[in-house]
Parts: sequence; C-alpha cells; structure tokens
Amino acid sequence: MEIARKSDRRIFAGNMALMVSVFVLTTAEWHLYSWYQAVAPYGTVISSIGLAVALLCYVDVKEMLKDPAFLLMCAADIIALVNLFLVGSGKGAFLTAADFLLILYLSNKIELSNKQVIITMCYVGSFFIYWTVDVKGYFKGYNTNYGGLILISGFFFAVYALEYLRYYLVKIKGMKKAGWLILLSLFFFAWGYNIIAWYRSRCALLGLIAFAVLMIIPLKVWKNKAFYYIVTLATTAGAVLFSLLYVWLGVMKDTFRIQIFYKDIISGREEIWSELWTAFILQPVTGIGSSYEMKLDWLGGMFEVHNGLLDILIVHGVPVFAVTLVFIVKRFMELRDSAVSGALNKCAMAGVFSMMMPAFMENYIIVPPFSIILLLLMAVVRHRAFEDTAICISSENRTDTEEMSGVKQQENNA
Repeated sequence: MEIARKSDRRIFAGNMALMVSVFVLTTAEWHLYSWYQAVAPYGTVISSIGLAVALLCYVDVKEMLKDPAFLLMCAADIIALVNLFLVGSGKGAFLTAADFLLILYLSNKIELSNKQVIITMCYVGSFFIYWTVDVKGYFKGYNTNYGGLILISGFFFAVYALEYLRYYLVKIKGMKKAGWLILLSLFFFAWGYNIIAWYRSRCALLGLIAFAVLMIIPLKVWKNKAFYYIVTLATTAGAVLFSLLYVWLGVMKDTFRIQIFYKDIISGREEIWSELWTAFILQPVTGIGSSYEMKLDWLGGMFEVHNGLLDILIVHGVPVFAVTLVFIVKRFMELRDSAVSGALNKCAMAGVFSMMMPAFMENYIIVPPFSIILLLLMAVVRHRAFEDTAICISSENRTDTEEMSGVKQQENNA
C-alpha cells in the first residue's frame, strides 16, 4: 500500500513538472513581446528541466536503463550530438531534438487525473479567447504566424473543454442532449476562422480545417484501422512529402496562382525548402546542422526550416529522423484504442492530429511550450474520465442493489 501511495506521489510530481513548465513558458512568452524576447532563447532549457523531472518521476531508473525504447532514444540523442560536432553546428539544436524524443518517450507514461485534465484544458484553452480579445499582431511585436499557432493551440483545448462539459452533463448528470453546447462549439469554429483570418495565419488555418474534418468523420470510420493508420502517416511522414510537393509547385508559381488571406500559397517557403533539400542531399547522414547560412538574399542568412519534422531531418540527418518518425507513429498507433473509445477521446485525438498540420509550415510541435502542450494533449487522449466514472457508478449501483437484495432475502428468510 505504501508503494502505491509513493507511486501516486511520483506521478503527481511528474505531472506538475510538466504543467508548471507550460505555465512558466506561456507566462513568459505569451503576454508581452519584451518578455518573449528575453525568455524564448532559453525555452528549450526550461522544457528540458521539466521533462527531466517528469522522466525521473514516471520511470524507475533501473528499469529504464533496460528499456529498448529508452536505449533507442539515447542512441538517437548521441548521434544527433555527434552530427552537430561533425558539421560544425551550434550545439543548441541538440536540445530541440532531444526534448522532442523525450516527449515521445514519455507520452505513454503520463497519467493525468480528472482535475489535472480540467485545469490543463481550461488553462491552454483560455489563450484562444485571450489572444482573440487582446489581439497581438505585428503592432505588439509578435509575428502573426506565431499568434496563429497560439490561437489554434488554445482552440483545440477550448473545443475539447466544451465537449468535456457536454459529455459530463449528458452521461453523468443525465441531461438529454445539451444541444446548446454543440451550438457553442460551432460558434467557436466560426469565431476561430474569423480571428485566424484576421491574423492571416495560413498554418493555423490548416490546423483548423484538419480539426473540423476529423471531428465530422464518424467514430465508426475512426475505428477502421486502415483509416487511422493513413491519418497517422499523413500527419507525420506527410510533413516531409509536403515540403517536396511545395518545391515542385514552386517551379510553376507563375501559372499556379492561388491566394489565401490575400497571400499567394507559393510565397517563399518553396525557395527555402529547395535550398535546404539541395544542401541536405550532400550530407544526408549527418544533416546540415543549425548553423547553415541561407543563400537567399531576402533571408539575410537567417536559418529557419518552417517545418517541424523536416527540421529534424534536415538538421540532424536520416538516422535521427528515422528514430523520431518510428517513435511518433508508434505512439499514435498506441493511442488508437483510447482515441476510438468514444466521441470525447476522438475529439482529443483529432486535436493531436491537427496539431501536426500547422507543423507542415512552422516548427511548432518541436519547440516549447507547444511541444509540451502536444504531450499533455496526448495524455488527455489516454484519459478515459467518463468511461471510468460510468463504470464506477454502475458498479456502485450494482453493489447497492445486491446489498438491498441480500437484506430483503434475509428478511424473507426470517
């Protein structure tokens, strides 16, 4: 019994380490641009501390050292670090890859309580409303694409909060439909589109569209393993294929003219990715590192991949990327049973898949605090609050009935 209590305390401490990391990073980066400028360079260090504490809380060290998944992660970390030395790159890029791999390693170990799920979804979801009311465009220093990423992250959690409330009222409190919450969710989608259009954030729009489509698709279809596997591959390996497609479309940009939010779809990333692919092909095993100087005049030498998983590939090389891809596909497939267990869990997994989509056009999921927010959302998918509650209520009712039947039988016998 003492061991169980200790285990509960360790899980609680690990959860708090992650939640506090998100709170510190969002407080420092998502309110004032001057704070963002001061803290952003140290974001990976802060997230590394939180993740390291969580690792020690969730996993027994002796067992961890024998875990093939942990050893594979460590091997990828070592290769990433060695590659950075070989190509003469800045070493700070190591933490980005190491943190993301650690997030994937921990994603099947984190267990949130009901209260922690509620706190997380309300806190992160509040930024959708906050950044809508207090619009932080260029006139407040922030890049509008960055603002779009904050908005869409908050949006996924805000919609999940509405679904959580609706299922609580229907399944636990016995209300018939709580249709007004469905209407409120639809209003959130319309509101989300309008504010994202104001920010002119096409990467956020990509996430919004993906989320809407996945929410519309019936749970029966989600339960089809082939469908789930296709969505998993499309939202992961698809990021790399998307960059190649974009480069190909860039060749035809004079004739291929489509505008979204008053901007051409082909408006610069095709040139960035074309140059990066050209450099990467020369050293695919080691990657090109993060100190590579871009040749494009309008970038002024600034290095930015603008694609989360492509960044892992281009910067760290094929071996590190292969491990990362295997990890993320495996983790998503492990979530399948929970994701298709009900509409509420489907909503959370739709958010996870949809978080992958803006990462086709921005680093997003591999940088804090978004990377830890992704981990928390994956933990929400694994959480089955209402199913467990319904089972408990059913068991309690059955026990009460059995006890009453026993009393009645004793009275009859007497």
